[in-house]
Amino acid sequence: TSVPAAIHSVLIYLFALESPRWLHVQGRNEEAIEVLKRISPASRAYLESVSARLPSKDDVESTPSSSIKDLFIRKWAFRRILVVMTIMFGLGMMYYGVPLAVRDIDVNIYLSEALNAAVELPPFVIAPILLEKFNRRSSVLANCLVGGALAVFWFVLTLLGLTNIAFVFELGSFFCARIGFNLMAVYMIEMFPTCVRNFATTMLRLSLVLGGAVCPIIASVGRHVPSFSFAVFGFTVAGLGFFALLLPETKGSSLCDTMEAL
Repeated sequence: TSVPAAIHSVLIYLFALESPRWLHVQGRNEEAIEVLKRISPASRAYLESVSARLPSKDDVESTPSSSIKDLFIRKWAFRRILVVMTIMFGLGMMYYGVPLAVRDIDVNIYLSEALNAAVELPPFVIAPILLEKFNRRSSVLANCLVGGALAVFWFVLTLLGLTNIAFVFELGSFFCARIGFNLMAVYMIEMFPTCVRNFATTMLRLSLVLGGAVCPIIASVGRHVPSFSFAVFGFTVAGLGFFALLLPETKGSSLCDTMEAL
């Protein structure tokens, strides 16, 4: 299983392009222009004219610099990263835990895994629509509440013996967990400047995996207490979703390059 990942890493290193925005922030304007030329070769003349107007590396370095430690010493940044990690922890529990807990209900395990895999595809279309039509904060909160409610209904229906209907709610809760991750990934990009965005995104992924590390323990309890894990996932995601109210709304705002710009 590690061979495809190794091949992917080599291909990324050989063919992926560096972010021109990041190169510009670092004062490497010539490299940034070259990347832009490779992306849009038809605009070479325009890019050459833009290159002459960009500030030099010395000018960029004279501006206040930022580093990863700014995420922890600046109160607003530290508060944001904690809130994001809290929400992602709950989504991680549901995203990784739901496929594990589904074994507690009487359904075909192969069919359930196949349908869960298929459910992961629509969110890549639906999430951009939500981001275009609605606010970031309300979209994340509503998604967490709906996903949590579906998991709780899943728990109740399983207790009542309505397994087939409960499985539909299981797919719905997993669907919301996938959408929630896509929403938070974009939300994270808009909340943090270029200089620390990569590290902030890494923290988002870390909290998602931490939630995945906890969910097997909760899912194992379901073997002795039927459907208990469903209720835990539902209440956790719904409760942690309210932390989105502590985040700023970023729809329509421009991306920033430095901590001082926010």
